[in-house]
Amino acid sequence: MKKKRKISIKDISKELGISTTTISFIINNKAKNRISKEVIEKVEDYIEKVGYKPNTTAQTLRTGKSKTIVFMAEDISDPFFSAIAKEMEEIAFENGYKIIYCSTENKKERALELLDLFKDRQVDAFIITPPEGFKDEMEKLIRENKQAVMVFDRYYDDFEHNYVVLDNLASSTRATRYLLDNGFQNVGFVGLKSDISPTLERLQGYQQVMAENGQKDRSVLIPFDEVKTLTGRKKIYDFIKRNPQIDSLLFATNSLAISGLKTLKEMSLKIPEDVSVLTFDDRDLFELYSPPISVISQPVSQLANELIKGTLNLLESDFKESSKFRKVLKGQLIERISSSRVSENNSI
Repeated sequence: MKKKRKISIKDISKELGISTTTISFIINNKAKNRISKEVIEKVEDYIEKVGYKPNTTAQTLRTGKSKTIVFMAEDISDPFFSAIAKEMEEIAFENGYKIIYCSTENKKERALELLDLFKDRQVDAFIITPPEGFKDEMEKLIRENKQAVMVFDRYYDDFEHNYVVLDNLASSTRATRYLLDNGFQNVGFVGLKSDISPTLERLQGYQQVMAENGQKDRSVLIPFDEVKTLTGRKKIYDFIKRNPQIDSLLFATNSLAISGLKTLKEMSLKIPEDVSVLTFDDRDLFELYSPPISVISQPVSQLANELIKGTLNLLESDFKESSKFRKVLKGQLIERISSSRVSENNSI
C-alpha cells in the first residue's frame, strides 16, 4: 500500500492561492495585526479539514523555539509535584506549549545529566526544583541565558533569579503557633537534614515560635535519602523515645509524615489521644486516614498558574533583567481531628 504524502505549506499555498509566508505567520501564531481575520479563518479551516501537522523540527530551526518546557522536579511521583505538573500541563497546552517531566531524586549528578540532555534538545525553558548543593550550577545555567529558567519550591539568597515558592517561614510559624494555642506544650518537629530554603525556613519558623513562648526546641532532622527507609523511621522512633513528654508533632514534608505515622502505629501511640499530628502538604491519604490528618496545604492551582505565567512572561521578554518574576504564596491551615486537643474526660 502506497504511503499517503504529507501535506506541506506549499500545498496549502497552492490550493488556497495564499503566500507561504502568510500561511507560516498563521501557523506560528504571528498573524495578529498583520493578516485579516477572514484570511486567518480560511487557512485555519483548511488546515483542520486536511489535518495538516507542521514539521516540528523545521519549525524549531526556523523560529528558534521548540515550544517545550522541562519541569525538573525533586520526585515527579510525589503527589505534590505530580499535582503541580498536571495543572501546569493544562495551562501550558492552552498556550501552545508541551511539558516534559523528569525527577532529580534530589541528586546533583542526576540533575546535571538531565540539564545536558535537554539543553542539547533546544527546549525553550526550564522549571527546576534544584537538588541540594546545586547553587553554583543554577547560577551558571541562568547566566548562560539561552533558556528561560524558573526555580520552584525553593530559592537562593545570594544571586538574582526567578522563582515561585510557598512562604515556608510564615507557614511553619503559623503551624507551630496553632499547636501551642491549642494547648500543646511540648511540640516536636521532624524535618529534613538539608540546606535547601524550605527545609531551613520550616525549621526556623518552628524554633522561632518555640523560643518566643519559652518552650524547648525538640527537633530531629532526617537525611533526604533516609526518609522512606527503615533507618529514617528508626530515627523518628528514637527521637520520640528520647522525648516522651512530646504531645504533638509537626512534620516538615508529607513523606516524613507518612514515615512518622507508620512509626507511631508501631509504637502503639494513638492520634490525637497520645500525640497530636500536623504536617506540610496535603494528599488524599491524610484526609482518608483515621483520624484525618491536619495539614498546611500548598495552593497547588495558584502555584501552577504562577509558574507557567511567569515562564511565558520570561519567554516573551527574552529573559531581560526587567522581567524578573518572583512569587511567594501563602499556605492554608486545614484543621482535622489529628491536631485536636483531648480533654481530661477523653472526649475530643
